[in-house]
Amino acid sequence: MSRLIMLSNRVKMPDNNPIAGGLAVALHEILIGNSNIWMGWNGEIIETKGGDNDACDDCIISGFSTSKQTVSINNNLASTEKQPANTTITYITTALNTQQYQRFYCGFANNVLWPLLHERLDLVSQAAQDYAGYQQINRLFARQLKKTIEPYDVIWVHDYHFLSVAYYCRQLGINNRIGFFLHIPFVALSFWQQLDESAELIKHLAHYDVIGTQTQQDKTNCLKVVQHYLPERLLTKTSINPKQDFASSTAVQLMIDLGLDSSHCLSIDAYPIGVNVNKIQQQIINSSAHLLAKSTGYTQKKQLVKQATQQIIAVDRIDHSKGLLERFSAYRCFLQQYPTYQNQLKLLQIACPSRLALPVYQQLYNSVKQVVDNVNQQFLPSEPTMSYFKTEALEADDPIDNWQAITYSEEVLSHDTLMTAFWHSDIGWVNSLKDGMNLVAKEYIAAQNPDNPGVLLLSRYAGAAEQMQAAVIIDPHQPKSIIQGLKTALEMPLAQRKTRYQTLLQGLQQDDLYAWQQKFLDKLYLKCPVS
Repeated sequence: MSRLIMLSNRVKMPDNNPIAGGLAVALHEILIGNSNIWMGWNGEIIETKGGDNDACDDCIISGFSTSKQTVSINNNLASTEKQPANTTITYITTALNTQQYQRFYCGFANNVLWPLLHERLDLVSQAAQDYAGYQQINRLFARQLKKTIEPYDVIWVHDYHFLSVAYYCRQLGINNRIGFFLHIPFVALSFWQQLDESAELIKHLAHYDVIGTQTQQDKTNCLKVVQHYLPERLLTKTSINPKQDFASSTAVQLMIDLGLDSSHCLSIDAYPIGVNVNKIQQQIINSSAHLLAKSTGYTQKKQLVKQATQQIIAVDRIDHSKGLLERFSAYRCFLQQYPTYQNQLKLLQIACPSRLALPVYQQLYNSVKQVVDNVNQQFLPSEPTMSYFKTEALEADDPIDNWQAITYSEEVLSHDTLMTAFWHSDIGWVNSLKDGMNLVAKEYIAAQNPDNPGVLLLSRYAGAAEQMQAAVIIDPHQPKSIIQGLKTALEMPLAQRKTRYQTLLQGLQQDDLYAWQQKFLDKLYLKCPVS
């Protein structure tokens, strides 16, 4: 029996803690409904004794551990799909030692690849041993896959941490189908050319059977980069449209000589990731029922109309790619230009600190908190301290005399609570300077009240913008664009909000999380024809 073995950097272990991040939510739901394996780092860092001891570089000092969890199915993916009553997920995880964490995770993955792939060459910083550390971890996970895999299994590798895993798998004799999905942008060739290791990385990447990107532009970039770095190894190129219609994506298949036993077929296509629309809508229904039981009059008001004061919600990791400082600057200008919105408009910023072990992230984190405090002091001088969001605020109106321009929270909310916050917000604001997809944009729309939906304010540089043109599209590099977009969203008539919402929702339902999973796996299980 074929199993799906999924490899990602972080694994969401079975516990009651909220899942932070759209990627973790998506990957967790992929495994529901099948007996599958999830492999990766468990998030633990083990101190190595004796200082900078290279003897530990090529080993997992704690070893891999295996645990299983049986999950009850309640139709988590699609209402039209029948799921088994239970599913068993096997978790195979390991800790990293301090050198591996610094060189692989902090070093090459997040000080080099992450800024490079988000077009931030100014943030790229590489130490001498970082690339070797990156390759060592890729090799270590390939070895664990070799120990785990059975003849009919397929492997699905996720994200930029593991560009080289397939290469090491092939070196170890693994001939199983291996797919790779990049959740962040695949940048243009000009950026790859700034990295000395690109030629080897792209050669390694070509050992996958299927490469998936978020957008059509990412697919185009990927194809050009592969062709640039492997010109002498490229045998043939074929475009394949499986449904032979204009609406279907056209995959590109490359026959490549990689020095294996036979020529290698690589398929490249865009598979835009979606969200679980049905589950989100059910969460909203359940949340409304809960609030109704607590306060009938209040909840009925919430179900029928939005609040008199208008609320904007923004949910981001604190990262240079998310446009946080640009958001706060434009919001400050908006309140100055349209003072009638002061004491009426609320911006709820939910921000998750990230990678604080890296100095550039610590600096950004400090800047974000300082700017939020500055904006609040400017518009509310009598209360200079930062206002923090609390979950209970979803169930009660804040008095106007407690108004602050920005309510800031670092709390990791449960998915149910976050969807409820989306439902209560008039505007969802995605201000990414560069983003693979941004599932927050899709979750916000899925969580809206059909009778009185909010408006999505969406950066043109988020991958979601390729599919979600019915949103109010803004350019976060242009403050005037943000200000005009914000005013348009706040003043949009109900009829227009409904029309935009229905268009966006239809797109989400057509390309939901289940469709993304099925399209990629269908391609992964289907071998390329011999040419």
